Amino acid sequence: MAVNIHLKLENRIKVCREYTELWQTYFQFFADDLSETQITPEMENEFEGVINILALNYYKFQELCGPFMKECEEILKILSETYSLEAVKLMADATRSKLLVEWHRVFIDMNKALGRMLTKLTPKQLQAMQAADGTAQQAPPAA
Repeated sequence: MAVNIHLKLENRIKVCREYTELWQTYFQFFADDLSETQITPEMENEFEGVINILALNYYKFQELCGPFMKECEEILKILSETYSLEAVKLMADATRSKLLVEWHRVFIDMNKALGRMLTKLTPKQLQAMQAADGTAQQAPPAA
């Protein structure tokens, strides 16, 4: 019986890395104090786009990386609390501080899950992944 390529450890690692990078991008929107910031419709649209991608890819992340990460559902909780930049801007300082701590805890858990997956790779698999990553990073951009 053939193994589903989507369930292979290498694919799980790729999904985890991509989702973690997007989670970090999401954080950049509200990491700084927004109290003095004039939030434009363009900023809201960009923020909404990142949230939409996180929400759409959540199921895939949870299914492929969830076994390596505890409390995946915290992601949805945080996303639901930050439905717009204006909502984040109007949050009480204590609520916003708690949100930042929760975001960081989830980010750390994502990276721990990634580490757990990487430790399950054989040295040969790890070397092949690193070689593929190096080739992808060195490839010239498409014209």
